[in-house]
Amino acid sequence: MDRKEFLSTLGFSAASIALASCLGGCKKDTPSGPTVDFTFDLTQSPYTALAIPGSYLYTNGIIIANTTSGVIIAVSEACTHEGANVQYQNSNNQFYCPRHGATFNTSGAVTRGPATSNLKQYTVTVNGNSVRVNG
Repeated sequence: MDRKEFLSTLGFSAASIALASCLGGCKKDTPSGPTVDFTFDLTQSPYTALAIPGSYLYTNGIIIANTTSGVIIAVSEACTHEGANVQYQNSNNQFYCPRHGATFNTSGAVTRGPATSNLKQYTVTVNGNSVRVNG
């Protein structure tokens, strides 16, 4: 192998590695929410706020909301775009990311970008004042 061929091969190899590194670093994997399985009592602090339709709170890496229709729902709290905590907007019955404006429906599905991946949805079971969240 002569010098020109060696330098050409070396340059191509370096460019390939740099490109692969950039693509791997730029790739936005869909973050999954945490795996949870816990139960709480709506009469115990800090969960008492969830007794009011339209309210929400963060716990264990998830956001739990009591929708305006009185249904308790839970999704991962981190926006799938850049990880900011989403908020529940009771006026629009949706989750909203205040950082860049992404919105998600009550099942966690993207309804407006820049997020392209859904929030993880959790199963919520209500039995009287006892609420179980798992998934």
